[in-house]
Amino acid sequence: MVTVVFALASCLAPAEDHRQDLNFLIDSWRDYGAYVRDDGIDVEALRKAYAPKFASVSGRPALLRALEQVVAELHDFHASLGTNDDASPRLVPSGTDVVGHWEGDKAIVDQVKTESLAARAGVKAGEEITSINRNSVREECRKWLGIRRPDRRAWDWALNSALAGRWNANRILGLRCRGQSRTLTLPTAAKDETMPVLTVEHREGGILYIRIENSLGNDDLIRAFDATTPQMRAAKRIVLDLRNTPSGGNSDVARGIMGLYISHRMPFQRHRVEERSTGTVRDWVEYATPRLKTPVTAKMVVLVGRWTSSMGEGIAIGFDAMHRATVVGTQMAGLRGAVDRFILPQSGIPVAFPTEQVFHINGLPRHEWIPPVRVIPRGNDDVWWFEAKRLLTKNRRGLSPE
Repeated sequence: MVTVVFALASCLAPAEDHRQDLNFLIDSWRDYGAYVRDDGIDVEALRKAYAPKFASVSGRPALLRALEQVVAELHDFHASLGTNDDASPRLVPSGTDVVGHWEGDKAIVDQVKTESLAARAGVKAGEEITSINRNSVREECRKWLGIRRPDRRAWDWALNSALAGRWNANRILGLRCRGQSRTLTLPTAAKDETMPVLTVEHREGGILYIRIENSLGNDDLIRAFDATTPQMRAAKRIVLDLRNTPSGGNSDVARGIMGLYISHRMPFQRHRVEERSTGTVRDWVEYATPRLKTPVTAKMVVLVGRWTSSMGEGIAIGFDAMHRATVVGTQMAGLRGAVDRFILPQSGIPVAFPTEQVFHINGLPRHEWIPPVRVIPRGNDDVWWFEAKRLLTKNRRGLSPE
């Protein structure tokens, strides 16, 4: 009954003109969007195309759908609303358990999140995705694309949007592997269970294994690392696993972690902002500084994958730039830049999108950076760990000396 009453209330909600929110959002992209110009986005065409929809919006659910459609025009998983409802898209990578890409006309599974619904159902890296929700993959992807002409990056964005799905809908995936086809019905990806901010294990080969549990925005993580310092000092080999950092975090926590492993101030990433009101560019280098009088000196490998996101990606390029660890893995989440949050003036809904471009110290955009030691996921094997152990134990003198 509550659901019916809510639905009727939504249908009967008086139409409101929300073009003030639309114009504020479009103006913000024009003035502050870090990749709007690089992507060739015609913001005025978007304003014109969506103005009729925003001129008459009946109820908050309709407003959310309209805003989600506009934000989707960026084809950028680092752009999102700060609120949602049951019909909203799941965020990528934090809300998904399957990541794929296009190879020509075929959609291929890149990675499957460990212990996820998709993993338990048997979805494996390397499989071809033949259908989504009983539609061809291209057809399902087109539902996520708006008025902008899609390029290769947009098609990958649409594919991963479709694989993530919406909060209130099951996903029906058609898969093919070695000539065998099957169809799986998956619930919407489950929310992560409550976990400690940090997992620490002593593993074979005298390796101290440290895994960050999606907590890079939590100051408690720094305290957890500090509490682990005696174990790190005693260890000769450390594996730092960043594969479960899909929600990103902040630079304060990242610098707090990296500062344990260096003896002097070191650059770890670059930022660039176009100051469009003056036609100038602000470009600066971000540094990590030592936090211990005597740093942790163990030889290190850092693990990354498709759920290494945003600040997790920043830590990975930081360790690489500082020559303090060897980074092992695959392409990361590829979230572009650093975001700022804007509040829409009429509805009060927060919207976040990239306003700064972020680079490796060597000048390569962070979202394009690939780890120097690549692995190819296969089945349920943890090829990351096998490669890390091989690297750390094959050479007793270690890797990447500081």
